[in-house]
Amino acid sequence: MNKKKRRIFVVIILMWLVFAGTDFTLAALDKSPIFALPIVKYKDGGSVEFYGLGYKVIRYVNLSVESGPVVEKVEFGTWFMKFQR
Repeated sequence: MNKKKRRIFVVIILMWLVFAGTDFTLAALDKSPIFALPIVKYKDGGSVEFYGLGYKVIRYVNLSVESGPVVEKVEFGTWFMKFQR
């Protein structure tokens, strides 16, 4: 592999690490991801599945009468992670 191809490969890996790292940090803080796209929206109060480059973020929202939509938790995992209520 010549230097140009190696440099491109390293840049792609670094970009993926930044994307996944940022979204992982936001999931740990119970916030929505920035670099993942909302693909599946559930009608249970606003739960959403976000898909990124090789990872998935699920944001569980519960609808309450007193306070409206409340984020219960945000999970980070692979594309094979299942939505579990």
